[in-house]
Amino acid sequence: MNFFHLVPQIHYGPGAAAAAGEALRELGVSDVLVVTDQGVLDAGVIDPVLKSVKDAGVACTVFSDLRTNPSEQHVAGAAHMYQTLGCDGILGVGGGSSLDVAKSAAVIIADGGCITSYEDGARAVTGTPPPLVQVPTTAGTGSEVVAGAIITDSSRAFKMHVVATPAQVALCDPELTLTLPAGPTAASGVDALAHAIGAYTSVESQPLADAMALRAISAIGRWLPVAVANGDDLRARDQMMTGALTAGISMKGGGAADHAFAHAVNALFDVHHGVGVALFLADAMEHNLPHMPDRFADIALALGVRPFGDSTALGRAGIDVVRSLVASLPIPALAQIGVTEADLPALVDKVQADRFHLGLNRVPVTVDDTWRILRAALARS
Repeated sequence: MNFFHLVPQIHYGPGAAAAAGEALRELGVSDVLVVTDQGVLDAGVIDPVLKSVKDAGVACTVFSDLRTNPSEQHVAGAAHMYQTLGCDGILGVGGGSSLDVAKSAAVIIADGGCITSYEDGARAVTGTPPPLVQVPTTAGTGSEVVAGAIITDSSRAFKMHVVATPAQVALCDPELTLTLPAGPTAASGVDALAHAIGAYTSVESQPLADAMALRAISAIGRWLPVAVANGDDLRARDQMMTGALTAGISMKGGGAADHAFAHAVNALFDVHHGVGVALFLADAMEHNLPHMPDRFADIALALGVRPFGDSTALGRAGIDVVRSLVASLPIPALAQIGVTEADLPALVDKVQADRFHLGLNRVPVTVDDTWRILRAALARS
């Protein structure tokens, strides 16, 4: 028997962010902690959200002490500010880092301790988390609709999966992404594409998630190049926001090995998560293709490949589309972010330590496989 559980009430489309204040008020929030990053704050992207909160009569304090790959220290800082100021709700606004810190801080507020103790559900969330509303400003992570979070354990330099807490409300407004530069647009979009492809090929794939995944693959494959080339194209941004949202929902069906490689690179070189994903997505697909050609044929069709040959040939054509897409985007190569041959042993260890994502992959990824994939990626750069 399959099980599919989705908590947040989702509002999506242009103007959705204006519902933030009303959503908080309906949840009984009178004093909210806004978790965001300084870049979003400085760019004014958050202004419509803050106006909505103010218009609703909800007091707010902004916590923006974040980084691209946030650690347990950032989570602790947000939780401490919440408790010190006597807030009664959390509003996450930003990319995946902000949204992950928001939901992780909610866990600490509910049950205490350090977020590292909640890795992979090792410690259950038994208390009642504060009301949580999430507003993404990128079309990428899908963090607004899932309970899990990725937080760096600074003592291990390791990006761990935390079983956190879901939002009550997610507000997905493509207008907030209109000023996102081409680089982050590309990286976020490939991340969303990887979520959908990973979910469709995961050990946890299921029909409801499959439908969302294929919808996301189709939308992102078509509209990501448009959004990167023309950032002010609202239709493209709307399609990307919906694509990232459905990809996030499809992650109820799991993930794939590309994220294990990405997290290793992110942890050691502190680059945008989507950059790491883009460097390994096609390689992970090639690794899995021989074991599930029919699934990859479906992915190829969703990417617009015309039917031909057998499933393996069709699936390989889909992988070629993904490689070409990534190559056309402003994504740095592995060597450009500072990776050398000397770094590979540490990266292999990090990849192999990510049992969560490797465990979701239908095909085992051995140490030898990890070396092969990393060397191939480095050689291409």
